Amino acid sequence: MSKEVEPKKHPGRNGSDDDHQFKRTYSLDVKLSPIEHDALKSEWKKSDFNSVAQFVRNKIFCGEETKIDLYWDQKQEDKNLNRSILSELSRSGNTLNQIAKKLNTTKEFTTQEARLLLKDLANALKENDEIKKKFIGTIQNK
Repeated sequence: MSKEVEPKKHPGRNGSDDDHQFKRTYSLDVKLSPIEHDALKSEWKKSDFNSVAQFVRNKIFCGEETKIDLYWDQKQEDKNLNRSILSELSRSGNTLNQIAKKLNTTKEFTTQEARLLLKDLANALKENDEIKKKFIGTIQNK
């Protein structure tokens, strides 16, 4: 059973340059001999890190801790994509509502008006199909 990934409320607020986006909810307990412990402390003091934990994380991930934040970046991309798809759907829905209002308020149509409404309706349905294909394409690419 894994813990949920929970974003920090204020990353980097403690005054360090730690810009990690998620709460660190796991701990790793490692047994060291006194010689290993002294070597670790010595290496840490030579480094620019202000905590042993940061130093050890840097060593574990070979200085590439940013790989952990790829989940956060992907989530932001998904939000932006969903926002654009919803915007397109909203525009298409507004068009359909305008057509429906015209159909409901007008008692009789001339042939030309009926053709224009059918053309508008066909265009709106075409837009919906394009949005649907775009949405399905993004889901399948993941």
